[in-house]
Amino acid sequence: MLAAVALAFDMTSVLALMYPGRERVEILGQDGVTYVYACKPGPAGETPAAQAAKAQAAFEENATKFGEAFAAELMQGIEAGAPTLGMALDMTRKTDGWAGAITAHLEKTYGCALLG
Repeated sequence: MLAAVALAFDMTSVLALMYPGRERVEILGQDGVTYVYACKPGPAGETPAAQAAKAQAAFEENATKFGEAFAAELMQGIEAGAPTLGMALDMTRKTDGWAGAITAHLEKTYGCALLG
């Protein structure tokens, strides 16, 4: 009989290695999920924790706006009878683009990388 052994692997610790000199900060989001950031101090001496809080607020606001636009576009496509595969591919492309843009924004504006 084979026994399956679950391996727990925390990717956030590996990702943190990519951001040396930054502090790992955990923030509880409005959705009850814990988000992990690697942050550096702010330009006016704000702590990494303060920067992470600002980054999380920006992330949540941006995610809400993206989600609302995503849902509206999806409903519009359904109502118009758009092909399902085409809509799925288009929405995947837009989601990937949004993820890249918000990641760059958090890094540039707050000095924080969202790790998980």
